[in-house]
Amino acid sequence: RFAGLRDMSPKPTAHAVGYSSCAASRLGCRILIFVLVLMTIAGCARHRGEEADTAAVPEVTVAKVQRVRLQTKIVVNGNLAGLPNRDAKLAPLVPGRIARVLVTEGDRVSAGQVLAELDNAQLKDQERQAEAAVAQAEANLENARASAKRNENLLQRGIAARKEVEDARTQLAVSEAAHRQASAAFSVAKSQLGRAEIRAPFAGTVVRRFLGVGDQVDGSGGQPVVEVAAIEALELLGTVPANRLNDIKTGETFKFTTDAAPGATFEARVVAALPAVDPATNNGTVRVRIQNPKRLLKLGQYLSLELPSKESSPRLVVPKQAIYPGESGEPHVYVVKGEEADMVPVVVGAQTGEQAEIISGVSDGDSVIVNGGYGLPEKSKVRVKGSTAQ
Repeated sequence: RFAGLRDMSPKPTAHAVGYSSCAASRLGCRILIFVLVLMTIAGCARHRGEEADTAAVPEVTVAKVQRVRLQTKIVVNGNLAGLPNRDAKLAPLVPGRIARVLVTEGDRVSAGQVLAELDNAQLKDQERQAEAAVAQAEANLENARASAKRNENLLQRGIAARKEVEDARTQLAVSEAAHRQASAAFSVAKSQLGRAEIRAPFAGTVVRRFLGVGDQVDGSGGQPVVEVAAIEALELLGTVPANRLNDIKTGETFKFTTDAAPGATFEARVVAALPAVDPATNNGTVRVRIQNPKRLLKLGQYLSLELPSKESSPRLVVPKQAIYPGESGEPHVYVVKGEEADMVPVVVGAQTGEQAEIISGVSDGDSVIVNGGYGLPEKSKVRVKGSTAQ
């Protein structure tokens, strides 16, 4: 009975259909916008992550290890001394009390000039006694000669006995010996009196005064009164590592300045590199002669000089700033391979103003970090400045 009934359910109007279609469209738009926002955020985050990764990789500057010839200066340190036989500490060789010191530090003296005197009264008495003994011995000798001659004549005339002649000859020999002995004693007394005076052995400058008037000396020669040196030329006895001795150019003249005499320039010459090495320090000794015409440099003054050296055979070198100290002070460099820096221990040799020889640890052509390597861990990622590699 329901077959004839019509479908009585409501039908959507045209307005309702249009509204439903628009709502669906707006929902789709919102979903699309939401998806686009999520994609944008994800893209930004990824970009920021890439930027952060790039910023985390340190930028470094590198230089190539090169093989070059070095002409290095060798540093020698030491104290200035007088030239051999031109620096003397003068001490009395007879005992006594110092009566006069005629010079003071800084005085210029000539060879033979009297610098100090001992109280010589007793020595003068001894000299006078020795001189008198010589006079007595001379008189005895003359008498012995006369007696011997007279007895010889009497013997020839048959008046004197041979024994008298022999006795006269013996007395003559004794007198001659006594005269020689007295003369020797007089020479000693005269020499001792002369030793009471201290004289300059050469022209120079009084550089030190050790004793004064009234001081007692024992005559052993170990108690100097003054020191005289010719300081117009001085020598520096300096030490250098044994492995640099053969690099020194002996006979080479060079100029230098020093804070010890501001504004002055000095000329020096390497006299010799001594052939012995101190086994305790493995250092050798170099003699450098320095011209000091204005006497601006002083005895005993400490100097540090740079000596010219021979040009080396080609050696591996890097900039000094490529060498970094390790935790224990051991030097190392960073060798860049691709985008990674390897920490490589090295043995450093000779050095110039900006370069250092590497004896072992690197090869010719290696790239080493010169800036930006301080504190880098082993196998660090790095970005070479100016490189476009990603």
